[in-house]
Amino acid sequence: MAIGMHAMDKKTFSKCLHKLYEEKQSFKDDILQVSRKIVRQKHNELASPSDQNNEIIDITVSYDGTWQKRGHTSLYGIGIVVDILTGLVIDYEVLSKYCPECTTAKRDLGEHSADFSIWYKAHKPECSENYVGSSNAMEVKAAEILWKRSVENCNMRYMNVLSDGDSKTYQHLLE
Repeated sequence: MAIGMHAMDKKTFSKCLHKLYEEKQSFKDDILQVSRKIVRQKHNELASPSDQNNEIIDITVSYDGTWQKRGHTSLYGIGIVVDILTGLVIDYEVLSKYCPECTTAKRDLGEHSADFSIWYKAHKPECSENYVGSSNAMEVKAAEILWKRSVENCNMRYMNVLSDGDSKTYQHLLE
């Protein structure tokens, strides 16, 4: 208690945090839709008349990944696809090797307990831990996820890629 006010209950805090997460997701989706619409318009302006009404467009993109911290121990990484023509972000993927809620639940309930198993089953769809593997391989995995969903989510096919000297990502995308 501070200044005569009670602290927020953990469940209430968690609900508020979840609501903020949902709002952020909605905002992110709206921004990406606007970005993709502009990319499509700019590419259609340059396309031949026969290609202007294609549902799926072929584009050249830039791709790169970055991490929360340098070295090989980062818990978070992100891969970003940018349209070369407009410079707009088309899509991104955040990978995480850590979930604070899971860490707390493991500590409080016991990682191998039945209570944790029940809790985790309900928590799994919104768990922020979505990656298992080396931090180095996050960039490659993020690229794989983004390329696989490019047609379904963006109606765009990434035909050419401009990226840094990380040949592991490029080689993986060719496979």
